[in-house]
Amino acid sequence: MDQNTLLDIRIIKFQDYIRRKPNSPFGYYGLGVQYMLSNKHQLADKMFTQSLKIDPCYMPAKLGKLEYYLTKSKFVNAARYYQKNKDSFLEKKIYIKRIHNFSSRLYISRNFFENLRKFRSLFAFNEKVGILQKMYNNSTENTVVNILLAMSFIKEKRVDDRSLMLYKLCVNMNGIIDKLRWDLVEIISNKEPLILHNEKIAGLFQSIPEKVYKKDYLDFLLSTFISQQNKEKVINAFSSLQENHVLPNNTTLWKYIDFCSNNNIWNSTVALYCQKLIEDGWINNSLASSAFTLRNKGIVDKDNKMFKTLALYGYVGH
Repeated sequence: MDQNTLLDIRIIKFQDYIRRKPNSPFGYYGLGVQYMLSNKHQLADKMFTQSLKIDPCYMPAKLGKLEYYLTKSKFVNAARYYQKNKDSFLEKKIYIKRIHNFSSRLYISRNFFENLRKFRSLFAFNEKVGILQKMYNNSTENTVVNILLAMSFIKEKRVDDRSLMLYKLCVNMNGIIDKLRWDLVEIISNKEPLILHNEKIAGLFQSIPEKVYKKDYLDFLLSTFISQQNKEKVINAFSSLQENHVLPNNTTLWKYIDFCSNNNIWNSTVALYCQKLIEDGWINNSLASSAFTLRNKGIVDKDNKMFKTLALYGYVGH
C-alpha cells in the first residue's frame, strides 16, 4: 500500500472520528496533521484552528498551526505566533525541541532559500525595515526568529559579531537538524576553535552529518556518542560509517568495541574493528576477550589470523 493510499485512509478515519466526537480537539488536530502530510495546507490550518476553538490551550494544535505558518513561508506570522504562545510552548522541553526541529528543517528546504529574495525585508539588517531583525532586537528569546535569522545569515555568509552571537544561541538548541548544527559549529570554530571540543554540543547531534566524515571532528563526535551510552545512536553512527567506507581512528575503534562488549553487542562490525586493532598491535586483555567471544559465537572463524597474533602474546582462549 503506497503512502498516498495510507494518508487517504487516515483522513477518512479522522473524519469519522470527528463525526462521532465533534467536540474533541484531537480529531480536528489529527485530521490537520494528515492534511499537512498530504500538502493540503489550507485545509490543515482550518483543522488546527477548529481544534483551538474547542480548546484554546490544546498544545498539539498550537504546534500544528506554528508548523503550518513555517511551511507556508509565513515567517513573521510564525514568529509572532510563537511570541504570543511562548509561555505555553515553554511548559515542556518536548514542545521546544519539536519547534526547533521543524523550524530548522527549513534549512534543507529549497523553498526557504528561494524565498529569501522575496522576503528580503524580513531578514536584511536595517533597523527601519527588517521585521525579524527588529523582533530580534526587542528580544533574543524568540526561538523561531533566532533560527530563521541564523539560517539566513549562513546563506549570506555573515560572520560579524551580531551573526556570531546568533549562531552561538542556535548551536546549543536541542532538536535542530544535524546539518544546521554542524554548519554552525564549523562557522563558529573559525573564531572559537574550542567549540570543536565541546561535549555538550557534540552530544546534541543525533547522527553523523555528511560533511563530518572527512573531518577530525568525526572521532570526537563518535566518542561523545559512546560516552552517552545511547545504543541506538552509537549503532546507527557506526553503521553509517561502513556505508560511507569511513574508518575512525584506533582509539575510537577500541572505545566502540569496549562499548559493544559491555552491552553484549556482537556482530560483523565489531569483528572487523577487532581484527583491525589486533593487526595494528593493539593487544590487551579486553580486546583478546572480545575476539574470543566473537569466535565462540561463530561470528569469526576459528582460523582467523588474528588468533595467531593473539597466541604470540600468550592469549589462547577457550
